[in-house]
Amino acid sequence: MAQKMINYFSLLFLAMAGLPLLAQSTQAQQPGPVNEFCKTASHKELCTKMVNGAKNLHDASKNAMESTLIAAKKLQSMTKLIGPTLSAMRPITKDSILSTCQENFDNAVDDLETSLQSLENKDEGTLLTHLSAATASDCSDAFAEMGAKLPPPLSSHVDYVFKLVSNCLAVVEQK
Repeated sequence: MAQKMINYFSLLFLAMAGLPLLAQSTQAQQPGPVNEFCKTASHKELCTKMVNGAKNLHDASKNAMESTLIAAKKLQSMTKLIGPTLSAMRPITKDSILSTCQENFDNAVDDLETSLQSLENKDEGTLLTHLSAATASDCSDAFAEMGAKLPPPLSSHVDYVFKLVSNCLAVVEQK
């Protein structure tokens, strides 16, 4: 009986000793503070990184769009991943999808550059129009129409750029 009590106390001691470690690991997973310009963003933690400590709306918008432009340019350079995925398709279908994706990614970069220029020119209408158009969904749609799937690295980056654009819109549309 005494041996069982010692075993129970040992287990209780180990459990109590492990609680602080569990609490620390839980705290480490808690998101950091959300930047004031990211309160309405769908991806608040990502948005907070994008605005990069900005103290005013103009700088927050500019930082967010510049960060998105970098990601869009990377996406633009990833079109080489598309060809091998479509190798089994007819050449005309393959060319159509490649053309759609390249144009879509080029337009996203152009729209983000126009948005940045519109921010500097204080042209809110043009800014919102081009920022809203900066998504890269046409490429995904072209794949889906042909019953194909985007290659995984490209698919995840398309999704990432979409999140970035969404966050930009949340920042820019604040009053």
